[in-house]
Amino acid sequence: MFKRLKVIFAFKQLLIVLLSIAMLIGVACNLVYPFENTSSLILLPIVFIGPLLVFFLYRYLKKLPPFLLKRIILIAFLIMVLVQIYVFSAMPATIYHDPFRVIQEAEQVSTGDIDWTSDYFWRYPNNVPLTALVGFWFKLTNLLGLTPNLAIHILSLLFLDSMIIILLMTAKKITGNLALPFIGQLFFLLSPYAYTYNLQVFYSDLPIYFSISALLLIVLKWQKADFKSKKWRFLSLVLLFLICLFAQIIKPNFLIVALAAFITILAAWLAKKKMIKVITIPLITIILAILIAFPATKFLDNSINFKNNEQYELPITHWIYMGLNLKRDGSYSGRDTKSAVKRVNINAREKADIKGISRRLKKAGIFNLIKLWTSKVAILLNVSKYNHAYTGGYVSAPAWFQKGQAWWSATASLVLRLAFITIYSLALISLYRLFKVKEVNYLLLFSLLIAVGYVAFHTFLWEVEGRYGQAITPILFLLIANTFSKAAIAEKKTKRDWKIPLFILAFLSLGGIYLKANARLINSRGIATIAQRSQLSNQYNPQVTWLAAHSSVTQNVSIAATNDYFSILKVKGSKAVATLTNRTTKQTFNINAGHTKYSILNQLKPGEYQIKVTNPTDDQQAIWLVKTHNYQLGQESATTPEPTWGKRSFVYMFSQNRVHADQGTFRIVKAKKPYTRSINFR
Repeated sequence: MFKRLKVIFAFKQLLIVLLSIAMLIGVACNLVYPFENTSSLILLPIVFIGPLLVFFLYRYLKKLPPFLLKRIILIAFLIMVLVQIYVFSAMPATIYHDPFRVIQEAEQVSTGDIDWTSDYFWRYPNNVPLTALVGFWFKLTNLLGLTPNLAIHILSLLFLDSMIIILLMTAKKITGNLALPFIGQLFFLLSPYAYTYNLQVFYSDLPIYFSISALLLIVLKWQKADFKSKKWRFLSLVLLFLICLFAQIIKPNFLIVALAAFITILAAWLAKKKMIKVITIPLITIILAILIAFPATKFLDNSINFKNNEQYELPITHWIYMGLNLKRDGSYSGRDTKSAVKRVNINAREKADIKGISRRLKKAGIFNLIKLWTSKVAILLNVSKYNHAYTGGYVSAPAWFQKGQAWWSATASLVLRLAFITIYSLALISLYRLFKVKEVNYLLLFSLLIAVGYVAFHTFLWEVEGRYGQAITPILFLLIANTFSKAAIAEKKTKRDWKIPLFILAFLSLGGIYLKANARLINSRGIATIAQRSQLSNQYNPQVTWLAAHSSVTQNVSIAATNDYFSILKVKGSKAVATLTNRTTKQTFNINAGHTKYSILNQLKPGEYQIKVTNPTDDQQAIWLVKTHNYQLGQESATTPEPTWGKRSFVYMFSQNRVHADQGTFRIVKAKKPYTRSINFR
């Protein structure tokens, strides 16, 4: 018995050490990236100032009346919701890649007009269940008369704000006061975490963050025996079952949670603790839900008439193969994928991947593998690009934002980095305190297993992206709350209130100095301002639109700040030509035609513009128009020669600081001087 306890304790200590190493890498990468210069030293004091500020603020807030804290938290939450609504209405982001493909197909599901118009879902069938569920949501909101845009915004808002409420409830449950929930709400109110990717883009990530937050709270309540009656215990298990079932359906790697639950049950059983029944019942529920998710996924696939196609599908080994790509630091590789899809079927790809995995392991060697794994953890925990994940500019935005977008974006990125440097530093303190505890708390063991599981999965096995690392954020909140529990922090009689404004001033000053030191880099970085970049992508063989001879398609768009670059996606080999006209001044720009885009490099003043693509030939020409039923893509829909169902939009982008990498790969050429006379295409 004693040996078993020693083994379990040693295992807990190992998990703490592994997660601590990850947190150290997380702190370091957020200090250094994205500018990667000596200015990072300016931010180094934040590693100490951030946690100290939180500690002193916590002690001060504990002295305030609970009813006052509750009111302030509620007011802060309502202000946050108002800002979120403003962001939706005033500056909707243009989303691309996987999230748009899910929305576009889900809209077809909701109308019954299901048309698998590209190879995307055959290649990545794991996104089909999410598409089906979003499609069912659209069916419901269609009955209520809501547009798909509003419906998807509501869905994001529900998941995000529910997750925030759950995290605040968890903090209160663990600490027994409202001081830490107050600090947590400040983070959500003042940082871009609740206004950018999590709010603007609905994809599988946010529901997973929500699910992990919810299941931890339910297990916590079971551990503390909060559910007094059989009725509430039963309802909590039903809710837990549905949450885990949903999470596993939309994200297959949620299986990590089931493995964590199984290991926790095993550890509790080996230790023969009295509380084994209390912790086992919800954990068994989690495992059952995740197991049932596999047939449920097939049911959802069949409900929208989706059939797997092995001619296009990528095997699991492909992600392992990409995860060993040293040149890409283990992240998604378009070159690896392009090479894989050339093979005849999934079996051929799997065989090639297995050989490739063996080849890459041998070529890398132990030193390069350690370097790769470190880089993958850094990518996983770095948040510098998180605000802009899957977004390529804004459909529209207020003038004040467009004019200073480079600085607003840089500031938002820095604020999130500093916030997570503080979170990771606090997590390190929590892990150190937990390391010194001689007993094993099985909820914390379960949480550590999930966190280490996610990090290890993407570090050693899978490909990696920054979004994936956010799955452990709810766990970090729980660990930090454990540090701030009544037993962890003793009350101090001496007043230290003067340190709070001092630390806040230091925090702001260091951030300002850092931005000033990188002013040249910020001013020179390309910024996509007003854009519509949602598309199905040429690699998935979507259908082109054929433009009849001597006809044209137009689309209106307005910009509120000066831009120096504009491009529009072009079908390779098409002889259609494009122009951009300022509708106010009647100034027309003839846009250079490259292989895959039309582009112009010139000063484009604020105003109303018209994009026009014309076929000057006697034969029909292919153009790119993204089609949706009722989902609005650009500021206005494109106007086509003949009335058609639904909405259409070009794929275009205005940008500042001369963005060179946008919808295509053709070299940007300086445009000729603008002229005002009509253009003759004949």
